[in-house]
Amino acid sequence: MREVCFILVGEKILRVYFGSETSIPDLRERWEVIWEHRHEITEIAHSHPGNFLAFSGEDLTTMQAVEAGTGCQFVWSIVTRDGFLSSKGGAELLRAAAPWWLGFIRRLSYDESPRRLPSPTNQERKQTNECAD
Repeated sequence: MREVCFILVGEKILRVYFGSETSIPDLRERWEVIWEHRHEITEIAHSHPGNFLAFSGEDLTTMQAVEAGTGCQFVWSIVTRDGFLSSKGGAELLRAAAPWWLGFIRRLSYDESPRRLPSPTNQERKQTNECAD
């Protein structure tokens, strides 16, 4: 298990950062990306693999510092195995809607491999490679 952070522009993942079970390292590159894309970023989401569905004190001070430094308000989200909590402008909301990336951040955070489809047989490969005239 590890914390994972997505910086999002709409439904697109702009950057992914990996941390330990309890934190994501403070990287200058992440702050540069946030600054450079501050007018495009729509959401900054990270996981709490310990299933703590709340913003920590460190989360809150980081959110305040980033917004003060950029002059922008972002949607901030916490993802746990079973929960999805967001905050914007200090108003928190438990989210029921699941964007496409929600399962992805959970898999990365909890080291869960997606279920694999069985490999096609040689006959199936041959059928899919045949062209119709």
